[in-house]
Formats: sequence, structure tokens, C-alpha cells
Amino acid sequence: MATLAGPSSSPVSSPSFNRRRKSWARRIERCCCSTITHFPLAFVYGLTTWAIYVEVNVAFLDSGRWSACAKAVLGVLLYGLANASYTVAVFTNPGSPLDPRIDLSLSSTRGGKGGRVKSGYDVLPTHEDHASPAHHPSVPADMTLVTAKASNGSPRYCKKCHTLKPDRSHHCSTCGRCVLKMDHHCPWLATCVGLRNYKAFLLFLIYTSLYCWLCFGLTGSWVWAAVTDDSRMRQSWLIINNIMLAVLSGIIGLVLSGFTGWHIYLVCRGETTIESLEKTRYLSPLRKSMAPSQHRGDIPSVGDIEEGNGMQDQEMGLLDQLKETHANALPGILRPEEGESSHPPSSSQASPNPHPNASPAKASLQRSYAAMEVQRERDRYNAYLDEQDSEKLPNAFNLGWRRNLRHVFGQQALLWFLPVCNTSGDGWMWEVSPVWQEARAEQEREREARMREDRARLIGGKHP
Repeated sequence: MATLAGPSSSPVSSPSFNRRRKSWARRIERCCCSTITHFPLAFVYGLTTWAIYVEVNVAFLDSGRWSACAKAVLGVLLYGLANASYTVAVFTNPGSPLDPRIDLSLSSTRGGKGGRVKSGYDVLPTHEDHASPAHHPSVPADMTLVTAKASNGSPRYCKKCHTLKPDRSHHCSTCGRCVLKMDHHCPWLATCVGLRNYKAFLLFLIYTSLYCWLCFGLTGSWVWAAVTDDSRMRQSWLIINNIMLAVLSGIIGLVLSGFTGWHIYLVCRGETTIESLEKTRYLSPLRKSMAPSQHRGDIPSVGDIEEGNGMQDQEMGLLDQLKETHANALPGILRPEEGESSHPPSSSQASPNPHPNASPAKASLQRSYAAMEVQRERDRYNAYLDEQDSEKLPNAFNLGWRRNLRHVFGQQALLWFLPVCNTSGDGWMWEVSPVWQEARAEQEREREARMREDRARLIGGKHP
């Protein structure tokens, strides 16, 4: 009698099993990437700890007791301050537009009284509106609007984080979020250097540079004396450590000193690394009262958001992630910044619609081809003038070297040399330089006078 065949004893891979296997493979890959990403932390801690061990041993080889103690104490002090600054810079949130608005320089904010703290959802756009950008519900009333999107002058919007981007903020593809006052993404910190951890980062550079030169001076002088002294050369373990520390501290100290001097120069000028390298797009003085259709460009469509999410969900290999980490160190400089709209300005965005009650298709039918070509040429010329005027403007956030230093290091002088996060500002509201305001007002007067002259020539029948 024929019977039905039972289930095969050979293992058959089911779809659920394949999904579980891929899930475990992705988890293992993420774990490996996270381990490699945090390897610089172990390297920095291990190298500085080995250096202080050698430095203290060399310091106590000095014949003078008090001088040896002073050298050892100085080395331990610099070692502690450098590692404390490094730890604070690594594990402090640099700040994001999605975070609550907190000014760390206000003591009342830390205590939870009188501080101006807002929920992270307060700044998210909820709906589109036909009002001007200055009165748009999604834009906070006290938000500084100095820089603008290059396409139509509207406030910048990140399609990755789905939030407005305040001035001086940029989207980091490695961290996967926007960072307030972003300076750069540092692989040695495995995080971004932004508004709230820039002070600790700068102190780490200063203390590490001094620590390297102290180690180089002690070990270099000992090695130089050991060349002519046979008794010192017999201590093989000591001479090897000293030579290695002298070479490493000299090279690292030379590189870090230049890097530290560069950042001190940027702090005195009130700039970040990205602002010093990129072409900052300032809002044109003639775009203060923009048409309602212009502001609609800062809110992306559903298709754009889904497209951005789809790109974000793609899995990357280990080597690709390492390459992306270094390529994303300076968004907008080494590669285009994610979340930014790169569409060129159209005539409907750059100029007001002459038929506001008609649709764009009907409005285009009511205009001749020659008129549309003239309007496009005028829009391109205005965009060129905006670009030229923006390049001529000085830095809008340079308030003088004294106020720039107080902004980064805080108002209390006793905390300047300690890795305490007390940088002023919440990343949304910035004080604009009076020099920039005067230069912008002068450009506004020149542009208005130029427009009156062009209008007079057109009325007089003359070609521009």
C-alpha cells in the first residue's frame, strides 16, 4: 500500500533561519566595527600611561632630589589633565539640534531652575506654512538666521535628521546626526568635536603638546648624556624605553603643536575648521522678505525623506565604513554634506510668481518663452551677485579675540584650565558681529542702488 513520504531527514534552510543567520552576521560586523572605532581610545590611554612610567623613572635618576620630584610631579600633573580632557571630550555629547536647548555656561541650567530648556520635539517642523521664514512656526523666534541654503535662501533643513539646522551646524554621516557648531569628526575621539566638547578637545591638545615636550626634554637629555657615559648604556631596558619615548614624543609633539596652534588661531578668530575651509553662504540682504513659495523648499517631500531613509538603511562593509569615517571628518569639505538639498534654484523659487492664483503650469502658459528666458537670466545673475557678496562679507561670528576665548572657555577664569563643559550658547542663537552687520548693510544699499539704476534704464528704453 502506498504511503505518503515522511519529512526528509536532510536539513533544509528555511527563510527564517537565513534571516537569523544574516542578523547574527550583522551583529558581529557591528561589534567588530565598534571595536575598531574605539581602538584609538585604548591606544591613547596606553601610550600616555607608558610615557608617564618612563618619564617618572627618568626624572628620579636625577641627582637632585627636589628637581627630580618637581619633574615627576609636573609630568603626572600634565598626564592627569591630558587624560581627563581626553575623557571629557570623548564621552561628552557635542550637541545636536534634536537635543534640548541648554546653555551649559548658566549655573541655573545645571540646577534645573530658571534654565531655558526645551524639549527636543519643540524644534521639529510639524506642518508646512505659507508664512515668511522669520515667522514660520517650525523656526524658533530667537533662532539666528545668518547662513542660508544656497538654492533659495531658506533656512537649512536636514532630510536625514528631519529637523532644522541652525547656523554653524552640520550633519555628520559617521555619527548619523547633526552636530551644533561642528568643527570636525575626530577619529581619535571616535566622535564629533562640537559646541559642548570643543573646550575639552582644545585643552587635550594643549596639555598633550606640553606633556610631549616635557617627555622629549627629559628622555632626550638622558639619551644624549648616555652616549658619552658607558654606565648608562649598560641599562638596556632603560635606554630602549628612553630612545623610543624621545622619538615618539618629539614627533607627536611637533605635529600636535602645529595642530594646537591652528585651533588656538581659529578660536581667536571665532571660526571652526569647517568654516575656515568652506565657502560660507550668508543670507542675501535682498532676501529678507521672500515669497511664500520660497520657504516651501526647506521642508522636503515624503519621497525625499523615504529616499534618504533608504540610503541610510543600506549596510556597509568594514573597509567602506573605515573609509567613510575619514571622508566624513569635514562634511561639506572632503565630500558633500548629507541631508542638504543640492537642487539648483528655479525661476519659481528665485522670483515671485506673477500669477499667484494660478498653478505653475498655467502661469508658465501665460508667459512667453522670451519672458521666461529673461527671467532665468536675471535669476542667474542675481544668484551670481549673491555669491560674490557672500564672499566679500567678513566672519559673522567673530566678536573679537577676547570674547571669542570667553565663549569657548567660559566666563569663570578659574575653570579655564579645567575640562569643564561651560561653553556659552545653546547652538541656536548667536550674537552677530557688528562689523558683519555694517558690511551687510552697505551691500544692501549698493544692491538697491544698482536695482534702481537698472529699473531706470529699462524704463528709459536702454538695454542693461
